[in-house]
Amino acid sequence: MKKVRYGSIPWLVVVTLFMTISVSLNGYSIYLMRFITDYGLEKRIDDMFEIAKIMIVILGINLVINLIYTNLKSVYLNKSLNLMKRQYIDQLLDQDITQLQKDQTSKYLSNLTNDFDRYEDKYLKNLLKMVEMVLHFLMAVVLIATVNIYLVVIAFILLLVFVFLSSKTSKPVQKTEKKKSESLQQYTDFINETLNGFEIIKQHQLLKNRYEAFYKRAVNVQNDNYSVDVKTTQIDAFNSFVQTFILFGLITSGILYAKSTNVSLGSLIVIVSSFGNIMWPLQEFSPIISQMKGIQQVLHEFVVNLTRPIYQRPYHVTQFEKLQFESCDLGYEDDEAILKEVDLTINYGEKVLIVGHSGAGKSTILKTIRQSITPKQGVVKLDHINIFEIVPIDYYGLFASVDQIGFIFNGTVKENLSLYQNLDECILVNALQRVGLSQLSLDMKLKNNGSNVSGGQRARLMLARAICLNTDVILCDEIFANLEQSIAHDIEKDLLSLNKTIINVSHIIFKDHLEKYDKIFVVENNGVRLSHDTEEIYARMIESQS
Repeated sequence: MKKVRYGSIPWLVVVTLFMTISVSLNGYSIYLMRFITDYGLEKRIDDMFEIAKIMIVILGINLVINLIYTNLKSVYLNKSLNLMKRQYIDQLLDQDITQLQKDQTSKYLSNLTNDFDRYEDKYLKNLLKMVEMVLHFLMAVVLIATVNIYLVVIAFILLLVFVFLSSKTSKPVQKTEKKKSESLQQYTDFINETLNGFEIIKQHQLLKNRYEAFYKRAVNVQNDNYSVDVKTTQIDAFNSFVQTFILFGLITSGILYAKSTNVSLGSLIVIVSSFGNIMWPLQEFSPIISQMKGIQQVLHEFVVNLTRPIYQRPYHVTQFEKLQFESCDLGYEDDEAILKEVDLTINYGEKVLIVGHSGAGKSTILKTIRQSITPKQGVVKLDHINIFEIVPIDYYGLFASVDQIGFIFNGTVKENLSLYQNLDECILVNALQRVGLSQLSLDMKLKNNGSNVSGGQRARLMLARAICLNTDVILCDEIFANLEQSIAHDIEKDLLSLNKTIINVSHIIFKDHLEKYDKIFVVENNGVRLSHDTEEIYARMIESQS
């Protein structure tokens, strides 16, 4: 992200070019004012009018240049934000899929909304001001040099003083900006959580608690925003005092200089105007630099959020033959292992059922296969290769996941089945028929994550998508939960009829389907065992559900 911190460089160059022309024309007008004033005092009216005509032309040209510059400035800001957001999204999507699963999307949402808006306001816009101030400063120095070259030394001494002040006073702003960014992220997280859980909040009358929590976070955001403003105001006040003191000294010194050297009125006007053009950038310099340095903390947060460990994954795979868990202890990072000494093998083409009561650890096995978690001990191999040494895109390309939640894009049935790939419609229609959804049109619009289809249709759509993607393995995670028994029964029947490797994790089973599975693994007592006794499995599962 730091490579694009200045936004669109080509457009910045164009804006700077027009700004340079405008400032140069303005400086030339001040230079001509010197002669108009002196010619007027000397009663050289014809010469004065000739210079005035030139000034009128310059002012007209400058008006057109400023109009163009205003439009170009808007284009630069628009192009810059689009470039930075695209860079952010590109880096986000370029992450290792096994790492991205562990992140909270809310911080990315906060970056792409609140933080980018703040960055535009406090960095990109200030960058344009900074360029304009530098150009005015240089223009003023050139004008002063036309009167007395030694006065240029004073201008550059002032510049060094204000650079030093800005460097010293920007650090407190950086700290308050960081705190503000953190509170904004917490606020965004809470809003996102509230909207996602709105139904539960209303159902269980949690409105009062949520309101109080919302109010607390909103107050924190406002307080942190206030702290930034207060700190910035304090620094600006201090800098303003120093600047006013220096300006007073310059005015006094200028009057004494003019009196001692008999400088003409025109030259004095040039000196006063030039030092005015010097003081304006220097007065604005400190607060702008403070804001720009402070908001750079946000850019640092972008880099941190997008940085991931680099893993060496040298092995490529193209097909699924055998998946093996070898003496694996499975669990989450800081917790004790949920499952110990797991040994299981899944071969190509097998239909595998993993059962157990809720909380036994079934999903832990599936999450390990998906590489969401790593074994605490032991190794998981695909065709004798450690799965964590396989190129992620190759590994994940072998699997299609079907779960009770899934995800449906706002788009047509066709787009959701093909995932925007160029697949033959015959493949899509056949997939719908195989899962009992032949009544759905490929052009039907799906909205709001599939809110306009039933739960059964949603599960079947996920299964149809897995068929269309033509992967070697279909992973099913509790896909029968929250479905009517008859619908779940039919979906499992369709699932077992597929000529693919099926790994079905479920606590809901159907007795007449158990014989169709090649292997059934029972998860219990912190372990996994292979069972061939379908009667025992059915009895235990029914007992656990009662």
